[in-house]
Amino acid sequence: MSTPASKLDPAAAHPPETGALSPAKRQKLPAFLVTSDDALWTQIGAAGDQWNPRQVDSVDDLIATAEAGQAAVVLWDARDQAAAGAVLSRIQLHSDRYVIVALDTADNSAAWETPLAQRQIAACLPLPIAADDLIAALERAREEINARVALMGDGSGAKGEHATGQPARDPRMVIAKSAAVFAGALGICAAAFMLFRHNDSAVPVGPKSVEASAPQRAPGAPAASDEKVDLLIEQAQQAMLDRHYLDPAEGSALALYRSALVLDPSSGEASQGLRRLAEILFAKVQSALDERKFDVALQALETARSIDPGDSRLAAFDERIATLRSELGPAQIQAALNAQNFDRATQLIDEAARAKVLTGVKLSQLRDEVRRRHEQFDNGRLVALIGARLQQDRLLDPHNDSAAFYLDEARQTGISSAALQAQNQEFIKRSMQAARSAIDQRRYGDADRYLSELRNCGAAAQALAPLQHDLAAARSVPAKPDQPQYLDLARSRLAQGNVTEPENDSAFYYVSQLRSVDPQNAGLPQMSGAVQQKMIERSRTALAAGDLAKTETLLRQAKTLGDSADADALNGELLEAKLKAAGGAPGSAGSVPEVGENALTRLKPLKLSYPMRALTQSIEGWVEIGYTVTPKGKVVDAKALHSDPVGYFEAAGTDAVSHIVYKPFIKDGVPVAVTTKIRVTFRLDAKK
Repeated sequence: MSTPASKLDPAAAHPPETGALSPAKRQKLPAFLVTSDDALWTQIGAAGDQWNPRQVDSVDDLIATAEAGQAAVVLWDARDQAAAGAVLSRIQLHSDRYVIVALDTADNSAAWETPLAQRQIAACLPLPIAADDLIAALERAREEINARVALMGDGSGAKGEHATGQPARDPRMVIAKSAAVFAGALGICAAAFMLFRHNDSAVPVGPKSVEASAPQRAPGAPAASDEKVDLLIEQAQQAMLDRHYLDPAEGSALALYRSALVLDPSSGEASQGLRRLAEILFAKVQSALDERKFDVALQALETARSIDPGDSRLAAFDERIATLRSELGPAQIQAALNAQNFDRATQLIDEAARAKVLTGVKLSQLRDEVRRRHEQFDNGRLVALIGARLQQDRLLDPHNDSAAFYLDEARQTGISSAALQAQNQEFIKRSMQAARSAIDQRRYGDADRYLSELRNCGAAAQALAPLQHDLAAARSVPAKPDQPQYLDLARSRLAQGNVTEPENDSAFYYVSQLRSVDPQNAGLPQMSGAVQQKMIERSRTALAAGDLAKTETLLRQAKTLGDSADADALNGELLEAKLKAAGGAPGSAGSVPEVGENALTRLKPLKLSYPMRALTQSIEGWVEIGYTVTPKGKVVDAKALHSDPVGYFEAAGTDAVSHIVYKPFIKDGVPVAVTTKIRVTFRLDAKK
């Protein structure tokens, strides 16, 4: 074949408008080679006349230049890619008809087993590319593209006129039908995935010596959690097929996808399902407004807003609805309440009060209703999170997303002991098992944490006595010379790429344990620095992918290993991104005004969790925290400025302050971001 131009030009990004890729017509396969390595062109010539390739330097260039929704194969140079899952999601979101073939080094083939099993990619080709492998992969890609086009169309239906000269269809019908077809595709793909996954063979977890030294979870817990997420997503996809988008409350696609995200907040399938649901709802808003079915339109709009509050279409719909406000009355507020969008409901009530379109009595009733339903929602969410984290065996870690954390939140919120009895008993049972395992594995710091939390949960003293006795006895016996040490485990996990995950078997975990039990270890500084640097690199990758929550978590963990100029610089970039996402002016972080904390109004109070290390040593103290309050009243970029004593209260104070919510600070009639600081005091008598 003749050598194509090596870079994609705008005209080449659009395939010929010839309709679907019929299997009977062996037309050239539209394809994109995503790489900045021009040497790869010499390895793809073996495909002959099967395809019509274009090259782009990066995924960003592909998304910016290629047509959304078109059918094509994407050969993606995935070497040294740190966030493969996020990149795959971005490519697939740009077009459901893209079939992806990953290109990587042969020694990294194991990393692609899961994406292959989940059908995120059609194949993984080792570099250098063998001609036969390339041809086989392209043939599989062709079959997959034909199947998708047959099911969903070729993506050209939204253009003004087709090559046949037929007039364009009503865009609302296009959106609604496309959504229904895609829902069917999801159901088919889910069934295929479940069949594939259950036939998958087990993957060895490593040498026997490593297995024996790693902390053990409760038998079957992670697998059970994964199966529950898969089941919820499968049920949600069926609900989409049955058009049960919002009703019934417990069995709708909305409720099922959200339940899956409670169990696994990183689930790409659940997040993508919600985005597809939002598309259907926006189409529903348009048609309902045209038919003057205001209740239906408002409910769909507020639910779509709760899924994606940053969607650009919201402003246009809000402007249209504003012209109908006299006809709507309190229906818009009720719709926001039904969508559990309580901030939006409060905003609408305030607007109604200023416009004087509702009586004072009605406004008061609506405010009471918002408070009541918000409290019910928060309480229900806490109980669901406790159950989910218990099922996942996440008892204490991560600190602010564990069963212990949510149990404490529930108690402070005022949920009755009777309502929490079942969860509390299950937590006690699992924590006692975990404490026993920690003692057996000589992880005494973990055992102390479990015992302390068990006392806080009201575990019977006679049940704890044997554990305390065994812990004291184990501490009095020196470790065996051949027992694996934390430094070796940290080095091993870092080499495997397990930097922060799994939570209790990662390089970060073992370095933290070593800092706790042997802070003078000669190898600790070098290992801490290596782990911290790798965490900062992953933070930078997460920030580039727009995953602000992951960036913040990684940076916070990295800071516990010591000061770092790189981490401080990245924190500044994170603040810029957070302010932009929260509605602040990009680039304005350096000019954010500082105000006293007493000039701000708290909407969500400060809730402290006493650090276990300080509690077991009966230490009191304080920490001064500096932070930014966004124009929406959220706290970002919280960091410890000063503390006494050093090293005890910084993490707990920063975490507590990060959960405060303020009333937005108003300057010249406009909500603005401000910086402030607060001194948080820890007293043992307050803990009792």
